[in-house]
Amino acid sequence: MARFFQTELDELRTKIVRMAELSAAAAENALQSLYAFDAAAARRVREEDDALDSLEVEIDAAANRYISLRAPVAGDMRLVTVALKASHELERIGDEATSIAKRVLRMCRKETDIDLSGIRRIGEPALGLIRESIDCLVQGDAKRAAAIPRGDKEIDEIHRANYADYIARIGAEPAKAPAYIELIFISKSIERIGDHATNIAVETIYLVDGEDIRHTDRTKRSMQ
Repeated sequence: MARFFQTELDELRTKIVRMAELSAAAAENALQSLYAFDAAAARRVREEDDALDSLEVEIDAAANRYISLRAPVAGDMRLVTVALKASHELERIGDEATSIAKRVLRMCRKETDIDLSGIRRIGEPALGLIRESIDCLVQGDAKRAAAIPRGDKEIDEIHRANYADYIARIGAEPAKAPAYIELIFISKSIERIGDHATNIAVETIYLVDGEDIRHTDRTKRSMQ
């Protein structure tokens, strides 16, 4: 019977890993569609979001079923709890990628001669943060996960700089105002992706150490 329970947990882990792979790919593909102004690639990002939604529903169902039927012990309960929370964060990363893709499609119809350097500055570290947080979750590496909030703070700072820059450009280049408005929202979506990656790191620490560091000095120190 114990082996059967372990099979259920292994299947839950497999679903989380698959969802993590899809969400990271969605974020990367959304940004690549912007850099290339590739409408077809942006449409694929939107279409593939359904797979993430389906996996979240499957993980929720599996986790709740396990809680209801198996009376899990502490370690297993943490895994199930983290699966529920992490799947939500991963689904939200997919939603932000889809939001970026929708804005790319609008930009492709109107304006492609636009400076994307600010988006590249925030996009690369955000993608790195996603990959790092997912790797920490899969490997169960709480020590590396603890450093992730510091990277999120850097992404927040880049977004604030992007916002100020794009507002200034709207005044200086009013003909391109619609495109710069789209970039403001794209930069915000990337900033939110960083937030979700950080939340996954926090859940990893809870999974490994059994410690909830949300809203604690430990988290605040890592962001200074």
